[in-house]
Amino acid sequence: MTMQVANTVCEFERLPGPKNRFQLLFLFCLSLLIGGLVPATSEAHPISVSQENVYVKRDKVLISMQIYVEDLYFFQKLEPDEENIVSQAKIKKAIEQHKQFLLDRLLVRDINGEKLQGKVVSVDDSSVKPEGVAMSDLMQFTLVFELEYPLEKPPEFLTFSQQLVDSNAGFPAMVQFNLKQEGSETPYAVAMKPREPQTIRFNWEHPPLDPDASEADWQKWLKERREETLGITSYGTIYSFLYIEDFEVRHEILIPLATLESFFTLEKKDPDFLSVAEQEASRTRIEEYFAKANPIEIDGITVKPEVSRLDFYGLDFKDFAKPAEKKRVSVANARVGIILTYSTKGTPDTVKVTWDMFNRSVWSVEAVCFAFDQSYKPVYSKLERNSEFMWENPGRKVSLDVNPVAVTLQPRSVWTIPIVSGFGFLLCVMMCLSLVRRGHSRKRTLTAAAILFFVSLLCLPLAQVSFASPLQPVPVISPEKAEAVFKTLHKNIYRSFDYHSDSDVYDALAKSAEGSFLETLYRQINQSLKMQEQGGAIARVTDVDWEVIELQSGRNQNTQALKDERSFAVKSTWIVAGTVEHWGHIHTRTNQYEGIFYLEPVEGAWKLTGMDLLDEQRLRFQTSLREVKEEAPANTEEPTPSKKTADKSSP
Repeated sequence: MTMQVANTVCEFERLPGPKNRFQLLFLFCLSLLIGGLVPATSEAHPISVSQENVYVKRDKVLISMQIYVEDLYFFQKLEPDEENIVSQAKIKKAIEQHKQFLLDRLLVRDINGEKLQGKVVSVDDSSVKPEGVAMSDLMQFTLVFELEYPLEKPPEFLTFSQQLVDSNAGFPAMVQFNLKQEGSETPYAVAMKPREPQTIRFNWEHPPLDPDASEADWQKWLKERREETLGITSYGTIYSFLYIEDFEVRHEILIPLATLESFFTLEKKDPDFLSVAEQEASRTRIEEYFAKANPIEIDGITVKPEVSRLDFYGLDFKDFAKPAEKKRVSVANARVGIILTYSTKGTPDTVKVTWDMFNRSVWSVEAVCFAFDQSYKPVYSKLERNSEFMWENPGRKVSLDVNPVAVTLQPRSVWTIPIVSGFGFLLCVMMCLSLVRRGHSRKRTLTAAAILFFVSLLCLPLAQVSFASPLQPVPVISPEKAEAVFKTLHKNIYRSFDYHSDSDVYDALAKSAEGSFLETLYRQINQSLKMQEQGGAIARVTDVDWEVIELQSGRNQNTQALKDERSFAVKSTWIVAGTVEHWGHIHTRTNQYEGIFYLEPVEGAWKLTGMDLLDEQRLRFQTSLREVKEEAPANTEEPTPSKKTADKSSP
């Protein structure tokens, strides 16, 4: 059986490689093989393959379900007569019973997971002859049920699933699922097993191209679809994003809720939905599971992760970097996003990931690794017995270069006058002169003078006045030097936030800022780096550009209050670009600021001691996909499938 499809970004959207196609064909053929070996007896369970052809229009979904008469035998308990013949009357009666069976077991859900209500509009049973069907020929006769599901509006998403198996069945029934969208001849095809939903996204403005469209047109169409979905193109696939950074390794996993429940079952009252309260109640179990699953070794040591985020997403959610809205989600088409962080002291030398989440439902994972400027495509595949990915540092070491700026501008000499002692000495001299004029004895005069002299010595440390030498010019920093000092300190501020912990950030900031302004600066910069569009995530500064830096002339009230006359102020207009990166895409925000900064020598180094923010405005906010260059190690690189072999193959 051939499965010819042109995939779109899992609205026919996923682009699987040859390995995925081989896996699917292997499973499908294995099911057929098992089915051929199992005898058709009343004790056996169905393994036959049915075909479900779906045509999605703007106002309705049409399903043509082709089954074998054998299915009626299994599901509707057909009884043969003494000659081992099933009569036409019994078959027609079973057909009537099977109508509701199909409506109950062939499920179509909307974007919120609600079941669409359908009806059987016709049944083609022309292959069944009046004389009935022999038990040995049940697989020789087919029936075609036509079902219709009305729609209120053109759907963006539909989720299809089949439950053509009893709970006690030893083998599942396989459905060959084929779907076309109105306005396109390109099909989507997959072998659909019970309880493994298929979610399809529909673009009614730009439906899938015709199979004979040019390579350039297909690539353009696929690129546009990926940008619409921010690179998350499949709704039934596990995604693994590994980020390797200077102070952190981050593992972000996006998994369909139905797939997660193939590993363990979550407690819920309604089997089709998970309420907000049930989501909260399940958090601990999910976090504990992922804390142990898929272990990561950093520099040869297995590191325990910290769960920094756990969210439940509906189909209408695209930007997984944002916190999800709290609402009930469908088990059939919701997804769980979990972010695991592994702290490092600096740039790691090696990172090893072992993917161990495989079972009968999970055979492979869509994985990507971003290590600084490099990107890789790890291969986690049960079929290929490949579950490990190793990254080795090519020689990069963290270097933040947050260093103090020494003061080279020399101050004027300082003169100091002791006021109290000077007054005492002067009084001593005056008293001596007064006693001499009045004719007092030399002894009394010397005694009084001695007392005043010693009192003046005791008061020498008190009430001293210090001032710069009036014989030297006031030291003034040049505009060029002021600009250089300010740029270095200003850049240091933003670079300090590249550190991972608050204490390290403070220590780095202390090299460029002083006093109470240090804490104020931390709060202001930290707040300015928060991207509210991304739920308050802290952006990493990628660029600081100064449009204007002006040395302020004269000394205003703020600079007059500074301790050192070498202090100065600059007025600057600057632009800051910051990024937040998650789930394979990058959010970039660019802001412009205007402010006055005050700089002062502190213990031989220039420090920022104050700031007046005059203006702040956003210039732009944009989202882009992180390109995957597939620069993987030789033993982990997955070949890039060409369009001719992959774009039109089954997912």
